Amino acid sequence: MSEHIVSMPGSTDRFVITDRPPLTLTDRYRPLPAGMDHTHFTIVPAHQVRAGDIVAAFFTDGPGVRYAEHVTEAFTARPCPLGPCSTQCECEDCATCPEECETCEDTAARGLPADQYIALAAADQKADCVIVARDTPVGIVSASIAVRFPSLDSAPPLPDLFTLDDGQHGPYEALPVTRTWRPQDAIRVTRATAEQIVADLPASRAGRGIRFQWMGDWLLITGSPRSCPHPFREIVEPDADGRYRIGGLWAWKEWPGGDVDPQVDTEPDPTEASMEKIYPDNPTHDELPPTS
Repeated sequence: MSEHIVSMPGSTDRFVITDRPPLTLTDRYRPLPAGMDHTHFTIVPAHQVRAGDIVAAFFTDGPGVRYAEHVTEAFTARPCPLGPCSTQCECEDCATCPEECETCEDTAARGLPADQYIALAAADQKADCVIVARDTPVGIVSASIAVRFPSLDSAPPLPDLFTLDDGQHGPYEALPVTRTWRPQDAIRVTRATAEQIVADLPASRAGRGIRFQWMGDWLLITGSPRSCPHPFREIVEPDADGRYRIGGLWAWKEWPGGDVDPQVDTEPDPTEASMEKIYPDNPTHDELPPTS
């Protein structure tokens, strides 16, 4: 893995930018557009990020040598003052921030001062607002450089991964779900994935009393009167894209779920968590950082 060491004006820290991590079952990093890589990054404090810049990474705590923490999906910055869910900000993007945005709810609850924090992007259907301390070092591809490459949307979106209630089956790839998706909702999967789900369900708690039968391209799902308090019969047809909406009869879990391989450490070390940034593309922070 190659490294690119850069500095930030006004800081004595050294910032180490590495290649974007490869895609694995536990590390879900959407590729950057073709031709764009870590050598195009510039490091600036968050308050100097401009509209149109591509936000691609944050960094470990300083002082000294600080390593890149790539965001799982790079995004186009739309900076605005703190307070997207309040009257402090009147920009169009923030005015549409959904009430379900947990980051904004936490921000309002903590009453963080606008002169110490900034919103780099407003919430959309996929992610919460991105709120960071104004002096947080941010790895960006400046708008003037980003225009030389294809748009962020040109990189194929990563499928979401799901498992059944026992965490022992899957993962199952599905089209990305929205922020308001619930475990009881359906997911959209290919025929091959649907066949795997059908094969795995009878051996799981979720599949008790449920029977499946393929009828050509249709999938017949029935609930046995002996095992289900409310017997049912449902036919799932492929949509225009050939995908099947499966769910609503049991709860999905996002991968990894249930029992995780004990040899794989999936929990972040709390001592390594940075207290200067809140960015929902990375492991969830339950609280905003305290102010001093």
